[in-house]
Amino acid sequence: MEQVMNVKPLTIEDYTALKEMDTGIEDDYVVRIFDRLVTSDSHELFGLFQHGHMLAVGGYSLFGQDKFAMLGRLRSDRRFHMKGHATELLKPVVDQLKKDPRVSWIGANTHLGNLPARRVLEKLEINQGPIIHYLTLKRPDLLTGHTPGAVWKPVHTLKRKRSLLNSLQGNSLGTFPYECYYPFPFDGALFTDDYLQACSFFENDDQSRFVIIKNDTKKYDYSHVKYFWDDHYNQPGFFETILHHWKNNPDNVGCWIDFSDQGFKNIPELTAYDVQEPWILYGSWKKPQL
Repeated sequence: MEQVMNVKPLTIEDYTALKEMDTGIEDDYVVRIFDRLVTSDSHELFGLFQHGHMLAVGGYSLFGQDKFAMLGRLRSDRRFHMKGHATELLKPVVDQLKKDPRVSWIGANTHLGNLPARRVLEKLEINQGPIIHYLTLKRPDLLTGHTPGAVWKPVHTLKRKRSLLNSLQGNSLGTFPYECYYPFPFDGALFTDDYLQACSFFENDDQSRFVIIKNDTKKYDYSHVKYFWDDHYNQPGFFETILHHWKNNPDNVGCWIDFSDQGFKNIPELTAYDVQEPWILYGSWKKPQL
């Protein structure tokens, strides 16, 4: 009789089992930072085990004062693919999050072309959301088609920063790009004083547009640009402003910009950018408890 598979939270004692998995990922950052992930208050990792072997690993991270849970770090052993292990692993994890009173939203961000991961999320009844294009502006000398202008006016006070966010009437992104690779619904729980203090805000002369730029590290350092309209190329001074931030943070490798699907289509020439395969955000708000 085949032994039943079980899911359990991972501890530092599971490091060897993780290392023995054949995921096909070279220099996997989950292996590199495993000790931090399993000892953190905001990250949780789980493993799917059978006969003492780890067949799949995955977990979640909490953001926005624990209101948002982002699933991720999903890996399966290639020797046991196509057996539904990802769903088997994540279903009890999602069930646990649904019972967690702190968590209001459960989601995941994956490549648009990652059909197996998308099928898993659909089985877990997590809804499909917006498509997001991640581009890093690395060659400003090749930038064409934009409207030149002066650098926008910096915003210094927390009160004004919060006021700008609260005044936003529309959002072409359909998300708030909290970090590189981590977009969430636009929600005040994300806008803590510490987070806003770490962000550089700039607004244009007629105060009709603003941009947020925050230093972020995902293997490399970036000027992470958060802009909620699709008119990057039509707004005088937009590119001068983000390049000004990069110039003042010379250790950054470029300006990471989250574009909506329409914003991406509006780009006249891509040679100035490193372009990733599109991503798609899945997410569902929990139903209120009766």
